[in-house]
Amino acid sequence: MGSYILKKMLNVIPVLIGITLAAFLLGVLSPGDPAYISLTRDGITEPSDEEIEEKQHELGLDLPVHKQYFNWLKKVIKLDFGQSIYTGESIGEELARRLPITLKLAMYGFILTSMFGILIGVIMTLFRGSFIDSSLRFFCTLISSIPNFWLAIILITIFAETLQILPTSGYESEKSLILPSIVVSLTSIGFIARLTRASFLKVLSKEFIVLANAKGLRSYTIGIIHIFKNGIIPVSTYLGLYFAAILGGSSIVESIFALPGIGSYAIESIYARDYYVIQAYVILTGTTYILVNLGLDLLYFAINPKIKESEC
Repeated sequence: MGSYILKKMLNVIPVLIGITLAAFLLGVLSPGDPAYISLTRDGITEPSDEEIEEKQHELGLDLPVHKQYFNWLKKVIKLDFGQSIYTGESIGEELARRLPITLKLAMYGFILTSMFGILIGVIMTLFRGSFIDSSLRFFCTLISSIPNFWLAIILITIFAETLQILPTSGYESEKSLILPSIVVSLTSIGFIARLTRASFLKVLSKEFIVLANAKGLRSYTIGIIHIFKNGIIPVSTYLGLYFAAILGGSSIVESIFALPGIGSYAIESIYARDYYVIQAYVILTGTTYILVNLGLDLLYFAINPKIKESEC
């Protein structure tokens, strides 16, 4: 058990190094001089060549690229992402202020997707081949094909502008997250429902289910212990990755609803060419994605010990 966990954790290290390299090169290769952007952020100042050189020296941009990388990496390891070259504020503190909102959005989206996706999938499995099954499959295909931005506009028009029961934009209370959570979850509910149906039907065709029926086990025992336990594994894989994907992919939804999360922070930074913020965003979301994958691998190991035999 210990060797399996150690192997998985060691495999993560080169991936994390690759993420830091990609994030750093993103800043190096992107157009624009951070020193010049920092000095001209008021839109009035036109710095001299000497002032730009002095700022480049202050930011360490006159050093060789590999030294810049290691200096930057040493700060990142300490969770010091530096200061925004556009606002001059601490990037770490700004991320800490915004991260709870994005985490709440991801959590609510995850709960809605898990609850309704699995429930619809189970209903389709129970009524497979019937009118109910066909209708729900059509519904799942329909909601999966709706673009997020279009759904957001429709929901804002109905619940915010017409009925005026939910806020249009910004973050004042938990009510502000209702519409964004529906938007980030609805398209995934259709996918989870179809995945649940396919996974459960696959388990139903296994020999051990036929054997359990032949032994006269109760339907409750077969359904919960055998079908649900085995059928939910691929569904849980997608749900785990989905949670990480919301953290890294909520930028459009946060921008539409003007939520002050890390996604909208990244979008604002892209427009302002604030590369240090973008680097921090890539590190944060990439690391989250890798850690979620690692957690899922360890969860499978706990559920299915055969993994130990095949991979250790």
